[in-house]
Amino acid sequence: MPEQNSLSWKRIFAEGAAIVASILLAFAIDAWWVDRNEIERESRILMSLLAEIDQNQELLRQAGDEYKRRYMDALKILEYIDVSPTDIDNAQLRPLIRSVLTIRTFHLESGTLAGLLAAGELSLIRNEGLRGRLAAWPSQIVEWSEEQEAVFVYVRDIMVPFLSNKVQLRHIGPDFAPFPDGESLPNVPTGEADNDSIAELITSVEFDNLMFRRAQGLWYAIRDGETLTAQLSEIDGQIREYISE
Repeated sequence: MPEQNSLSWKRIFAEGAAIVASILLAFAIDAWWVDRNEIERESRILMSLLAEIDQNQELLRQAGDEYKRRYMDALKILEYIDVSPTDIDNAQLRPLIRSVLTIRTFHLESGTLAGLLAAGELSLIRNEGLRGRLAAWPSQIVEWSEEQEAVFVYVRDIMVPFLSNKVQLRHIGPDFAPFPDGESLPNVPTGEADNDSIAELITSVEFDNLMFRRAQGLWYAIRDGETLTAQLSEIDGQIREYISE
Protein backbone atom coordinates (compact mmCIF):
# COMPACT_ATOMS: atom_id res chain seq x y z
CA MET A 1 0.00 0.00 0.00
CA PRO A 2 2.73 2.57 0.85
CA GLU A 3 4.39 1.84 -2.46
CA GLN A 4 1.09 2.38 -4.30
CA ASN A 5 0.60 5.74 -2.54
CA SER A 6 4.12 6.77 -3.46
CA LEU A 7 3.49 6.04 -7.12
CA SER A 8 0.19 7.98 -6.96
CA TRP A 9 1.87 11.06 -5.54
CA LYS A 10 4.63 10.89 -8.12
CA ARG A 11 2.05 10.71 -10.86
CA ILE A 12 0.11 13.64 -9.44
CA PHE A 13 3.28 15.66 -9.13
CA ALA A 14 4.32 14.85 -12.72
CA GLU A 15 0.90 15.72 -14.09
CA GLY A 16 0.83 18.96 -12.06
CA ALA A 17 4.29 19.90 -13.28
CA ALA A 18 3.21 19.23 -16.85
CA ILE A 19 0.15 21.44 -16.42
CA VAL A 20 2.21 24.27 -14.91
CA ALA A 21 4.80 23.94 -17.65
CA SER A 22 2.11 24.07 -20.33
CA ILE A 23 0.59 27.18 -18.74
CA LEU A 24 3.97 28.89 -18.54
CA LEU A 25 4.68 27.92 -22.12
CA ALA A 26 1.35 29.37 -23.19
CA PHE A 27 2.13 32.61 -21.38
CA ALA A 28 5.58 32.72 -23.00
CA ILE A 29 4.13 32.15 -26.46
CA ASP A 30 1.47 34.81 -25.85
CA ALA A 31 4.08 37.31 -24.61
CA TRP A 32 6.27 36.52 -27.61
CA TRP A 33 3.34 37.02 -29.94
CA VAL A 34 2.38 40.35 -28.33
CA ASP A 35 5.99 41.53 -28.43
CA ARG A 36 6.29 40.53 -32.07
CA ASN A 37 3.09 42.41 -32.97
CA GLU A 38 4.31 45.50 -31.11
CA ILE A 39 7.66 45.35 -32.91
CA GLU A 40 5.90 45.09 -36.27
CA ARG A 41 3.59 47.96 -35.36
CA GLU A 42 6.51 50.04 -34.19
CA SER A 43 8.24 49.39 -37.50
CA ARG A 44 5.17 50.58 -39.45
CA ILE A 45 4.95 53.70 -37.27
CA LEU A 46 8.61 54.51 -37.83
CA MET A 47 8.23 54.16 -41.59
CA SER A 48 5.22 56.52 -41.50
CA LEU A 49 7.24 59.00 -39.46
CA LEU A 50 10.05 58.87 -42.01
CA ALA A 51 7.54 59.65 -44.77
CA GLU A 52 6.22 62.64 -42.79
CA ILE A 53 9.76 63.85 -42.19
CA ASP A 54 10.46 63.74 -45.93
CA GLN A 55 7.33 65.81 -46.59
CA ASN A 56 8.21 68.33 -43.91
CA GLN A 57 11.78 68.68 -45.13
CA GLU A 58 10.47 69.46 -48.60
CA LEU A 59 8.00 72.01 -47.18
CA LEU A 60 10.77 73.66 -45.20
CA ARG A 61 12.98 73.76 -48.29
CA GLN A 62 10.19 75.51 -50.21
CA ALA A 63 9.60 77.88 -47.30
CA GLY A 64 13.30 78.69 -47.07
CA ASP A 65 13.54 79.44 -50.80
CA GLU A 66 10.50 81.69 -50.69
CA TYR A 67 11.51 83.54 -47.52
CA LYS A 68 15.02 84.13 -48.88
CA ARG A 69 13.61 85.55 -52.10
CA ARG A 70 11.24 87.88 -50.27
CA TYR A 71 14.00 88.88 -47.84
CA MET A 72 16.23 89.92 -50.74
CA ASP A 73 13.31 91.88 -52.22
CA ALA A 74 12.85 93.65 -48.87
CA LEU A 75 16.51 94.64 -48.90
CA LYS A 76 16.15 96.02 -52.43
CA ILE A 77 13.24 98.15 -51.28
CA LEU A 78 15.28 99.48 -48.37
CA GLU A 79 17.97 100.53 -50.86
CA TYR A 80 15.47 102.93 -52.40
CA ILE A 81 15.56 104.99 -49.20
CA ASP A 82 18.83 106.56 -50.35
CA VAL A 83 17.66 107.08 -53.92
CA SER A 84 16.45 110.40 -55.24
CA PRO A 85 12.66 110.31 -55.75
CA THR A 86 13.09 111.21 -59.40
CA ASP A 87 15.22 108.10 -59.91
CA ILE A 88 12.66 105.68 -58.51
CA ASP A 89 11.47 103.18 -61.12
CA ASN A 90 7.88 102.21 -60.39
CA ALA A 91 8.06 99.30 -62.82
CA GLN A 92 10.77 97.72 -60.71
CA LEU A 93 9.40 98.79 -57.36
CA ARG A 94 5.84 97.51 -57.61
CA PRO A 95 6.74 93.82 -57.99
CA LEU A 96 9.14 94.16 -55.04
CA ILE A 97 6.38 95.53 -52.81
CA ARG A 98 4.00 92.82 -54.00
CA SER A 99 6.62 90.19 -53.20
CA VAL A 100 7.38 91.41 -49.70
CA LEU A 101 3.72 91.77 -48.75
CA THR A 102 2.61 88.44 -50.21
CA ILE A 103 2.06 85.84 -47.54
CA ARG A 104 2.23 82.09 -47.99
CA THR A 105 1.94 79.71 -45.07
CA PHE A 106 3.62 76.32 -44.83
CA HIS A 107 1.81 73.76 -42.70
CA LEU A 108 4.01 70.96 -41.40
CA GLU A 109 2.63 67.41 -41.32
CA SER A 110 2.24 65.60 -38.00
CA GLY A 111 -0.61 63.12 -38.50
CA THR A 112 1.22 59.97 -37.43
CA LEU A 113 2.81 61.53 -34.38
CA ALA A 114 -0.39 63.34 -33.38
CA GLY A 115 -2.25 60.03 -33.57
CA LEU A 116 0.32 58.34 -31.33
CA LEU A 117 0.12 61.10 -28.75
CA ALA A 118 -3.67 61.26 -28.81
CA ALA A 119 -3.92 57.51 -28.27
CA GLY A 120 -1.23 57.52 -25.59
CA GLU A 121 0.80 55.06 -27.62
CA LEU A 122 4.11 56.88 -27.92
CA SER A 123 5.49 54.17 -25.62
CA LEU A 124 5.40 51.84 -28.62
CA ILE A 125 8.65 53.55 -29.61
CA ARG A 126 11.04 51.57 -27.42
CA ASN A 127 14.08 53.79 -27.93
CA GLU A 128 13.94 56.28 -25.05
CA GLY A 129 16.04 58.96 -26.73
CA LEU A 130 13.99 58.85 -29.92
CA ARG A 131 10.77 58.84 -27.93
CA GLY A 132 11.85 62.02 -26.16
CA ARG A 133 12.71 63.77 -29.44
CA LEU A 134 9.34 62.84 -30.91
CA ALA A 135 7.47 64.00 -27.80
CA ALA A 136 9.06 67.46 -28.12
CA TRP A 137 8.41 67.85 -31.86
CA PRO A 138 4.73 68.96 -31.74
CA SER A 139 5.67 72.05 -29.71
CA GLN A 140 8.09 73.02 -32.48
CA ILE A 141 5.30 72.75 -35.05
CA VAL A 142 3.01 74.90 -32.90
CA GLU A 143 5.72 77.54 -32.54
CA TRP A 144 6.31 77.54 -36.30
CA SER A 145 2.57 77.99 -36.96
CA GLU A 146 2.30 80.80 -34.42
CA GLU A 147 5.21 82.65 -36.00
CA GLN A 148 3.55 82.46 -39.42
CA GLU A 149 0.30 83.71 -37.96
CA ALA A 150 2.15 86.65 -36.36
CA VAL A 151 3.61 87.57 -39.76
CA PHE A 152 0.16 87.47 -41.33
CA VAL A 153 -1.28 89.72 -38.60
CA TYR A 154 1.62 92.16 -38.93
CA VAL A 155 1.13 92.58 -42.66
CA ARG A 156 -2.66 92.69 -42.48
CA ASP A 157 -3.07 94.95 -39.44
CA ILE A 158 -0.04 97.22 -39.63
CA MET A 159 1.52 97.37 -43.08
CA VAL A 160 -1.65 97.36 -45.19
CA PRO A 161 -3.40 100.14 -43.21
CA PHE A 162 -0.28 102.27 -43.57
CA LEU A 163 -0.14 101.68 -47.33
CA SER A 164 -3.84 102.42 -47.61
CA ASN A 165 -3.19 105.96 -46.41
CA LYS A 166 -0.36 106.50 -48.90
CA VAL A 167 -1.25 104.85 -52.19
CA GLN A 168 -4.08 103.07 -53.95
CA LEU A 169 -3.54 99.41 -53.12
CA ARG A 170 -4.72 98.15 -56.48
CA HIS A 171 -1.99 100.19 -58.15
CA ILE A 172 0.56 98.09 -56.36
CA GLY A 173 -1.13 94.97 -57.65
CA PRO A 174 -3.90 92.64 -56.42
CA ASP A 175 -1.57 89.70 -55.87
CA PHE A 176 0.15 91.43 -52.95
CA ALA A 177 -3.05 91.18 -50.90
CA PRO A 178 -2.33 89.75 -47.44
CA PHE A 179 -4.28 86.56 -47.82
CA PRO A 180 -2.89 83.21 -46.66
CA ASP A 181 -1.06 81.19 -49.31
CA GLY A 182 -0.77 84.12 -51.69
CA GLU A 183 -4.45 84.17 -52.63
CA SER A 184 -5.21 87.16 -54.85
CA LEU A 185 -8.21 89.05 -56.12
CA PRO A 186 -9.03 88.07 -59.73
CA ASN A 187 -9.37 90.48 -62.63
CA VAL A 188 -8.60 93.68 -60.72
CA PRO A 189 -7.26 96.46 -63.00
CA THR A 190 -4.06 97.73 -61.44
CA GLY A 191 -3.58 100.86 -63.52
CA GLU A 192 -0.45 102.93 -62.95
CA ALA A 193 0.60 104.28 -59.60
CA ASP A 194 1.38 107.97 -59.39
CA ASN A 195 5.16 108.52 -59.34
CA ASP A 196 4.94 111.16 -56.65
CA SER A 197 2.83 108.99 -54.31
CA ILE A 198 5.21 106.05 -54.73
CA ALA A 199 8.22 108.29 -54.13
CA GLU A 200 6.59 109.74 -51.02
CA LEU A 201 5.87 106.22 -49.78
CA ILE A 202 9.36 104.87 -50.34
CA THR A 203 11.19 107.81 -48.85
CA SER A 204 9.06 108.01 -45.68
CA VAL A 205 10.57 107.06 -42.36
CA GLU A 206 7.46 105.09 -41.41
CA PHE A 207 7.68 102.92 -44.49
CA ASP A 208 11.38 102.38 -43.92
CA ASN A 209 10.73 101.19 -40.36
CA LEU A 210 7.88 98.91 -41.39
CA MET A 211 9.90 97.38 -44.20
CA PHE A 212 12.90 96.92 -41.92
CA ARG A 213 10.74 95.02 -39.45
CA ARG A 214 9.33 92.93 -42.28
CA ALA A 215 12.87 92.09 -43.39
CA GLN A 216 13.71 91.13 -39.80
CA GLY A 217 10.69 88.85 -39.67
CA LEU A 218 11.70 87.17 -42.92
CA TRP A 219 15.24 86.66 -41.65
CA TYR A 220 13.94 85.07 -38.43
CA ALA A 221 11.69 82.81 -40.51
CA ILE A 222 14.70 81.72 -42.59
CA ARG A 223 16.73 81.02 -39.45
CA ASP A 224 13.92 79.15 -37.71
CA GLY A 225 13.25 77.07 -40.82
CA GLU A 226 16.91 76.06 -40.97
CA THR A 227 16.77 75.10 -37.28
CA LEU A 228 13.69 72.93 -37.86
CA THR A 229 15.32 71.33 -40.89
CA ALA A 230 18.39 70.43 -38.82
CA GLN A 231 16.21 68.97 -36.06
CA LEU A 232 14.27 66.88 -38.58
CA SER A 233 17.50 65.62 -40.10
CA GLU A 234 18.66 64.50 -36.67
CA ILE A 235 15.37 62.71 -35.94
CA ASP A 236 15.48 61.11 -39.39
CA GLY A 237 19.00 59.84 -38.77
CA GLN A 238 18.07 58.58 -35.31
CA ILE A 239 15.11 56.63 -36.68
CA ARG A 240 17.14 55.07 -39.48
CA GLU A 241 19.90 54.09 -37.08
CA TYR A 242 17.37 52.55 -34.70
CA ILE A 243 15.71 50.58 -37.52
CA SER A 244 19.06 49.21 -38.67
CA GLU A 245 19.99 47.89 -35.20
